[in-house]
Amino acid sequence: MLAQLFFTNLHFTIKVLVALAFFATGWLHFGSWQLEKEGKSLLVRSLGFFLLSVVAIGQAVSIDLELITFLLQITKLVGLLFILASLLKEPLLTLPKKEAAAISLLLISESLIPLSAVLYFIIALTYLRKSTEGYEKQSRPMFFAFLLLALSELITVSFFAQGSPVVFWSKLLAKFGSVWIASHALEFIGIIILGVWTWGYIRFRAQAQLFIIFITSSLVIFTITTFSFTFLLLRNLETDALSHLKTDVGVLRYALDRLQSEALAHAKVISENSVLKEAFAGGDTDKLYYTSLEFMLSQETSFLDIATASGKVVMRAEDKEKIGDSVSENIVVKSALIGKPRATVAVKANQIAPEIQIRAATPITDGATTSGALVTGFAIDSAFVDGVKQVTGLDVSVFAKDTRAATTFVAPDGKSRFIGTKESDQNILSTVLEKGEQFTGPAEVLNQPYYTAYSPLKTADGEVVGMLFVGKLQTELFAAADRSIQLTFLGSALLMILSTIPAYFVARYIKENTKA
Repeated sequence: MLAQLFFTNLHFTIKVLVALAFFATGWLHFGSWQLEKEGKSLLVRSLGFFLLSVVAIGQAVSIDLELITFLLQITKLVGLLFILASLLKEPLLTLPKKEAAAISLLLISESLIPLSAVLYFIIALTYLRKSTEGYEKQSRPMFFAFLLLALSELITVSFFAQGSPVVFWSKLLAKFGSVWIASHALEFIGIIILGVWTWGYIRFRAQAQLFIIFITSSLVIFTITTFSFTFLLLRNLETDALSHLKTDVGVLRYALDRLQSEALAHAKVISENSVLKEAFAGGDTDKLYYTSLEFMLSQETSFLDIATASGKVVMRAEDKEKIGDSVSENIVVKSALIGKPRATVAVKANQIAPEIQIRAATPITDGATTSGALVTGFAIDSAFVDGVKQVTGLDVSVFAKDTRAATTFVAPDGKSRFIGTKESDQNILSTVLEKGEQFTGPAEVLNQPYYTAYSPLKTADGEVVGMLFVGKLQTELFAAADRSIQLTFLGSALLMILSTIPAYFVARYIKENTKA
């Protein structure tokens, strides 16, 4: 998320530089008009650059309101039209005895690209005409500046395809993606060329030079302050989010512990039932099946198995045909057969994905003799993780080793889940599965940036058999902070605008006292 914050602040900084360059260029033309006081061409052009400066400040703030966006686009078009009109109105300065030749402008259909991009191109071509056919070679940098700005504006048209169902184009055109970076890079280079060209003239005018220096200093201070504040704000939110995730994964672990206690309580109640004991002792298979099935359904457990003292399974309420195998090596069964009830977490192998189970076993006694063991419990499935997400708002996964056995992550079709997929981050696997420690921090989950907390899932013997995961999309946290960041940008922009007033009077005062 810090990368996202960096690009957001980069966008703000570039737009501030754009506003500064347009403002300085507008001030240069305004100053030239004040000196000549002839015609309104320079005045109109300065007004056009001032309007572009206002638009850049508005874009820096990044307020996502349709009305604001519409007004900024209209203002941009008006500013570009003012610049173009003033350029076309000016006579072409030519070398002696050289006839002016007309230049054909390539007009691109308005339906294909935004009008602002067309105007940028036309202004660039107009400056090119002035520098090639006319006697204004000094205008050539303006051609390159506006050409790059036009290309940047043209690239932004592709952002309309951000919602493309094709993953390649969706990622390529995403905000802060490759195309976004290319657009801002072109804009940055173009505005640097424009700024250098403008400074080449302003440096010969004392008052204008002082004024722009004061404005630039103010912008640098406000930009650095804004960048620092937003970074600290997001860093604090990030730290707070990770702290909460650390607590949330502990709550998830506690919920599983509660399920173990609940399963053990159910097992004790069922194992003491006289009807079940009688059917088990008498070998009445039908009666044992219907009794165990009734208990399994009433207690809402996922399975209920009964084994003899040797560990042979004689009944499975969930599948009465699947009997005869031995569970003597099962740790909870072994404990129950020596008279000690026990619960644990276990992994059951399945074809599609492994299943995490809560298993509890208690002895079935015949007087003082243990004649068998009853095993019951719960399967950790989608319903369990969905319930946790409903309460916490977080994405949840339960892993069997490195494989998702239950998860809230749903495939794009909205039906299937990403069960059976594996965690590939070696740092997480090493920390949680090998060292048995908790991992908390940012990580990529299914190609999405998340703030995560992973905790080892251990059996009653302390063996790590899986992981517990809770996570929150980094973009969600950034969206929550976005309002504060926007207000910070807005405050900085207003202060930048207001700083021009004292800067102007200070520059004029210094100039007047220098003359005196």
